[in-house]
Amino acid sequence: MSTLPSTIVQHEPSANAAAPPAFAARYASFGRFQADLEREELYQDGQRVKVQAKLLQALLLLLSRAGEVVTREEVRRQLWPDTFLANLDANVNTTMNKLRQVLGDSPENPVYIETIPRRGYSFIARVEYSSVLRTPSAEGAKTILKASAPPRNFGAAWTGKYVRTFLRAASLLLAGMILGALLAFVWFFAQAKNQRSANGLKVSASLIEREFPRGSGYTNQTPLSTY
Repeated sequence: MSTLPSTIVQHEPSANAAAPPAFAARYASFGRFQADLEREELYQDGQRVKVQAKLLQALLLLLSRAGEVVTREEVRRQLWPDTFLANLDANVNTTMNKLRQVLGDSPENPVYIETIPRRGYSFIARVEYSSVLRTPSAEGAKTILKASAPPRNFGAAWTGKYVRTFLRAASLLLAGMILGALLAFVWFFAQAKNQRSANGLKVSASLIEREFPRGSGYTNQTPLSTY
Protein backbone atom coordinates (compact mmCIF):
# COMPACT_ATOMS: atom_id res chain seq x y z
CA MET A 1 0.00 0.00 0.00
CA SER A 2 1.36 3.40 -0.93
CA THR A 3 2.10 5.77 1.93
CA LEU A 4 2.10 8.88 -0.22
CA PRO A 5 0.06 11.67 1.43
CA SER A 6 -2.90 12.86 -0.57
CA THR A 7 -6.42 14.14 -0.39
CA ILE A 8 -8.26 12.17 -3.06
CA VAL A 9 -11.72 11.72 -4.42
CA GLN A 10 -12.52 8.59 -6.42
CA HIS A 11 -14.52 8.93 -9.59
CA GLU A 12 -15.34 6.89 -12.64
CA PRO A 13 -12.48 5.76 -14.91
CA SER A 14 -11.49 8.45 -17.34
CA ALA A 15 -11.13 7.92 -21.04
CA ASN A 16 -8.13 10.24 -20.92
CA ALA A 17 -6.11 7.87 -18.73
CA ALA A 18 -2.55 7.61 -19.98
CA ALA A 19 -1.47 4.46 -21.78
CA PRO A 20 1.35 2.36 -20.26
CA PRO A 21 4.82 3.49 -21.38
CA ALA A 22 6.26 1.70 -24.41
CA PHE A 23 9.91 0.65 -24.59
CA ALA A 24 12.26 -0.67 -27.26
CA ALA A 25 13.51 -3.61 -25.17
CA ARG A 26 12.89 -5.38 -21.89
CA TYR A 27 15.75 -3.86 -19.89
CA ALA A 28 16.68 -0.20 -19.46
CA SER A 29 20.11 0.58 -18.00
CA PHE A 30 21.20 3.90 -16.49
CA GLY A 31 24.13 4.52 -14.20
CA ARG A 32 24.40 1.72 -11.65
CA PHE A 33 20.77 0.74 -12.18
CA GLN A 34 18.84 -1.49 -14.53
CA ALA A 35 15.06 -1.70 -14.79
CA ASP A 36 13.21 -4.83 -15.84
CA LEU A 37 10.42 -3.13 -17.76
CA GLU A 38 8.42 -6.32 -18.25
CA ARG A 39 8.36 -7.45 -14.62
CA GLU A 40 8.62 -3.89 -13.29
CA GLU A 41 11.64 -4.50 -11.11
CA LEU A 42 14.69 -2.37 -10.35
CA TYR A 43 18.27 -3.61 -9.88
CA GLN A 44 21.35 -1.84 -8.56
CA ASP A 45 24.74 -3.42 -9.30
CA GLY A 46 22.90 -6.66 -10.09
CA GLN A 47 20.98 -6.67 -6.79
CA ARG A 48 17.23 -6.17 -6.74
CA VAL A 49 16.01 -3.00 -5.03
CA LYS A 50 12.65 -2.91 -3.26
CA VAL A 51 10.58 -0.05 -4.66
CA GLN A 52 6.98 0.99 -4.04
CA ALA A 53 4.70 0.43 -7.00
CA LYS A 54 3.90 4.12 -7.48
CA LEU A 55 7.58 5.06 -7.41
CA LEU A 56 8.42 2.44 -10.00
CA GLN A 57 5.57 3.60 -12.22
CA ALA A 58 6.91 7.15 -12.02
CA LEU A 59 10.39 5.89 -12.93
CA LEU A 60 9.08 3.99 -15.95
CA LEU A 61 7.23 7.09 -17.12
CA LEU A 62 10.40 9.18 -16.88
CA LEU A 63 12.46 6.49 -18.64
CA SER A 64 9.98 6.30 -21.50
CA ARG A 65 10.39 10.07 -21.98
CA ALA A 66 14.11 10.35 -21.17
CA GLY A 67 15.46 13.76 -22.11
CA GLU A 68 11.97 15.24 -22.38
CA VAL A 69 9.88 17.23 -19.92
CA VAL A 70 7.17 15.20 -18.15
CA THR A 71 4.57 17.50 -16.63
CA ARG A 72 3.01 17.02 -13.22
CA GLU A 73 -0.36 16.43 -14.87
CA GLU A 74 1.14 13.63 -16.95
CA VAL A 75 2.52 12.08 -13.80
CA ARG A 76 -0.90 12.30 -12.18
CA ARG A 77 -2.65 10.67 -15.14
CA GLN A 78 -0.12 7.84 -15.17
CA LEU A 79 -0.07 7.16 -11.42
CA TRP A 80 -3.63 8.09 -10.43
CA PRO A 81 -5.68 7.85 -13.66
CA ASP A 82 -9.04 7.41 -11.93
CA THR A 83 -8.43 9.68 -8.96
CA PHE A 84 -8.84 13.42 -8.54
CA LEU A 85 -6.01 14.87 -6.46
CA ALA A 86 -7.00 17.91 -4.46
CA ASN A 87 -3.31 18.68 -3.90
CA LEU A 88 -1.56 17.58 -7.08
CA ASP A 89 1.80 19.25 -6.45
CA ALA A 90 2.23 17.79 -2.96
CA ASN A 91 1.54 14.23 -4.12
CA VAL A 92 3.75 14.44 -7.20
CA ASN A 93 6.57 16.16 -5.30
CA THR A 94 6.46 13.50 -2.59
CA THR A 95 6.59 10.74 -5.20
CA MET A 96 9.60 12.27 -6.97
CA ASN A 97 11.44 12.94 -3.72
CA LYS A 98 11.03 9.32 -2.64
CA LEU A 99 12.13 8.12 -6.07
CA ARG A 100 15.24 10.29 -5.78
CA GLN A 101 15.99 8.69 -2.42
CA VAL A 102 15.83 5.24 -4.01
CA LEU A 103 18.24 6.32 -6.75
CA GLY A 104 20.51 8.24 -4.39
CA ASP A 105 19.78 11.42 -6.32
CA SER A 106 19.20 15.00 -5.12
CA PRO A 107 17.22 17.93 -6.58
CA GLU A 108 20.14 20.31 -5.94
CA ASN A 109 22.68 18.25 -7.92
CA PRO A 110 20.60 15.88 -10.03
CA VAL A 111 22.16 12.92 -11.77
CA TYR A 112 18.96 11.21 -12.88
CA ILE A 113 15.89 13.39 -12.26
CA GLU A 114 15.96 17.12 -12.87
CA THR A 115 13.16 19.41 -11.75
CA ILE A 116 11.92 21.77 -14.45
CA PRO A 117 10.47 24.77 -12.56
CA ARG A 118 6.72 25.31 -13.01
CA ARG A 119 6.58 22.49 -15.54
CA GLY A 120 7.57 19.07 -14.30
CA TYR A 121 10.54 16.71 -14.43
CA SER A 122 13.07 15.35 -16.89
CA PHE A 123 15.17 12.17 -16.77
CA ILE A 124 18.63 13.47 -17.72
CA ALA A 125 20.79 10.33 -17.41
CA ARG A 126 21.73 8.29 -20.47
CA VAL A 127 19.46 5.26 -20.92
CA GLU A 128 20.50 2.11 -22.79
CA TYR A 129 18.12 -0.69 -23.75
CA SER A 130 18.90 -4.39 -24.08
CA SER A 131 17.19 -7.76 -24.13
CA VAL A 132 19.34 -9.34 -21.40
CA LEU A 133 19.88 -8.44 -17.79
CA ARG A 134 23.18 -6.66 -17.39
CA THR A 135 25.77 -8.06 -15.01
CA PRO A 136 27.65 -5.66 -12.73
CA SER A 137 30.16 -3.65 -14.74
CA ALA A 138 33.89 -4.15 -14.33
CA GLU A 139 34.10 -0.76 -12.65
CA GLY A 140 31.33 -1.71 -10.24
CA ALA A 141 33.07 -5.01 -9.51
CA LYS A 142 36.28 -3.13 -8.78
CA THR A 143 34.40 -0.88 -6.38
CA ILE A 144 32.91 -3.89 -4.57
CA LEU A 145 36.31 -5.60 -4.38
CA LYS A 146 37.95 -2.46 -3.06
CA ALA A 147 35.28 -2.20 -0.36
CA SER A 148 35.69 -5.84 0.73
CA ALA A 149 39.42 -6.46 0.21
CA PRO A 150 42.09 -5.29 2.68
CA PRO A 151 44.29 -2.42 1.53
CA ARG A 152 47.43 -3.30 -0.42
CA ASN A 153 49.66 -1.52 2.05
CA PHE A 154 48.21 -3.51 4.93
CA GLY A 155 51.68 -4.74 5.95
CA ALA A 156 53.10 -1.25 5.87
CA ALA A 157 50.16 0.06 7.87
CA TRP A 158 50.62 -2.73 10.42
CA THR A 159 54.38 -2.01 10.63
CA GLY A 160 53.69 1.67 11.18
CA LYS A 161 51.16 0.84 13.88
CA TYR A 162 53.67 -1.49 15.58
CA VAL A 163 56.38 1.19 15.48
CA ARG A 164 54.02 3.78 16.96
CA THR A 165 53.01 1.36 19.72
CA PHE A 166 56.65 0.53 20.46
CA LEU A 167 57.63 4.21 20.61
CA ARG A 168 54.71 4.97 22.88
CA ALA A 169 55.66 2.11 25.22
CA ALA A 170 59.31 3.17 25.17
CA SER A 171 58.33 6.75 26.00
CA LEU A 172 56.21 5.58 28.92
CA LEU A 173 59.04 3.34 30.15
CA LEU A 174 61.57 6.16 29.92
CA ALA A 175 59.22 8.53 31.74
CA GLY A 176 58.76 5.90 34.45
CA MET A 177 62.52 5.47 34.83
CA ILE A 178 63.05 9.23 35.11
CA LEU A 179 60.28 9.51 37.68
CA GLY A 180 61.72 6.59 39.62
CA ALA A 181 65.18 8.17 39.59
CA LEU A 182 63.75 11.45 40.88
CA LEU A 183 61.88 9.68 43.67
CA ALA A 184 65.01 7.75 44.61
CA PHE A 185 67.04 10.98 44.67
CA VAL A 186 64.48 12.66 46.91
CA TRP A 187 64.45 9.62 49.22
CA PHE A 188 68.23 9.50 49.50
CA PHE A 189 68.36 13.26 50.06
CA ALA A 190 65.81 12.98 52.87
CA GLN A 191 67.72 10.05 54.41
CA ALA A 192 70.99 11.97 54.28
CA LYS A 193 69.37 15.00 55.88
CA ASN A 194 67.93 12.87 58.65
CA GLN A 195 71.32 11.23 59.15
CA ARG A 196 73.03 14.61 59.44
CA SER A 197 70.44 15.72 61.98
CA ALA A 198 70.97 12.56 64.01
CA ASN A 199 74.75 13.01 63.91
CA GLY A 200 74.37 16.62 65.03
CA LEU A 201 72.33 15.52 68.03
CA LYS A 202 74.96 12.93 68.93
CA VAL A 203 77.76 15.55 68.78
CA SER A 204 75.76 17.93 70.96
CA ALA A 205 75.15 15.19 73.49
CA SER A 206 78.85 14.33 73.54
CA LEU A 207 79.85 17.96 74.18
CA ILE A 208 77.38 18.23 77.02
CA GLU A 209 78.71 15.01 78.49
CA ARG A 210 82.25 16.35 78.36
CA GLU A 211 81.39 19.66 79.98
CA PHE A 212 79.19 18.20 82.66
CA PRO A 213 80.19 14.63 83.34
CA ARG A 214 77.75 12.38 85.00
CA GLY A 215 78.11 12.23 88.79
CA SER A 216 79.45 15.75 89.11
CA GLY A 217 76.24 16.71 90.90
CA TYR A 218 75.95 19.90 88.92
CA THR A 219 72.43 19.40 88.01
CA ASN A 220 71.50 18.56 91.61
CA GLN A 221 73.32 21.43 93.27
CA THR A 222 71.27 24.22 94.74
CA PRO A 223 72.76 27.72 94.70
CA LEU A 224 73.64 28.99 98.20
CA SER A 225 71.80 31.98 99.47
CA THR A 226 73.87 35.16 99.76
CA TYR A 227 71.80 36.34 102.62
